[in-house]
Amino acid sequence: MRPSIFSRTLFLAGAFLFIVLSCMGQDDSSALLQGNWTKSANGGTVTLTFSPDHKWEVYFTGNEEADVYGTYVISGTQITFTDEGGDYSSDSSGSYEFKVDDSSLSFTIVDDPVNGRSMLVAGSWTKAGETEK
Repeated sequence: MRPSIFSRTLFLAGAFLFIVLSCMGQDDSSALLQGNWTKSANGGTVTLTFSPDHKWEVYFTGNEEADVYGTYVISGTQITFTDEGGDYSSDSSGSYEFKVDDSSLSFTIVDDPVNGRSMLVAGSWTKAGETEK
């Protein structure tokens, strides 16, 4: 017996719904953030590096070791930074709205009690080469 158009349409609609539901909640934004981003600050260059394992590091001009580093969590268009170490680390997390495209990244503060981090993170960043720090 040959399947009817209705049963084929119903099957395809179910398959499409399954694909959509299985993709919901996946975090594609973290892949867009990965790599090095730079901005000018206090007469130097700051590099912010995001890795695939949801870790980040900040390097100020000329420093070989990260000045501050930690983990991040993304929820929609919001990112929360949690410091884990470095000379400029803090015990408080900070949250920002972010927007990313191929070569630029911008952060707008949502809630960050750490003045130094909010002054550094907020604003626009430019995609950098993988070896810059």
